[in-house]
Amino acid sequence: MKRWLPITLLLLVSCTNETALELEITASEAVPAEVASWELRLYQLAEAEVCPSAEQAASAARVGRLAHAQSFADVGMSVGEIPAGRWGMAVIARDDACGVRMYGCTVVEIGGDTFSPIPIRVEPATATATCGGCRTCGAGACDVVAAVCD
Repeated sequence: MKRWLPITLLLLVSCTNETALELEITASEAVPAEVASWELRLYQLAEAEVCPSAEQAASAARVGRLAHAQSFADVGMSVGEIPAGRWGMAVIARDDACGVRMYGCTVVEIGGDTFSPIPIRVEPATATATCGGCRTCGAGACDVVAAVCD
């Protein structure tokens, strides 16, 4: 696995204007060798809502409306169509025990003038929660089927 990023993910965005966007994930420093997987979480946010904290995202806490979650080793899968609006895009780097090693999130307005690539900078981070109470860890990735824990 690469120790420096960027990792790019293709997104097909907007109901009326199908535009391919990329996420460009960059690290503030070398990615720790212990990183086994990455998790991408997309939240639809109301005007006053902000990105979840590393703790909230890692534990799959209910923040905004979760629209998509996926885990990947090197490059993520296409996300699919995202309606216009305000979105929080969170990225978590996890070790073999699903502990949080790096985290980053950015809020972006998806619409006619959305810029690409969308930058997300990850920083060293820790969170006491690993996958949250409703998800399990396997091979360094949290089960994304139960994508929100109450």
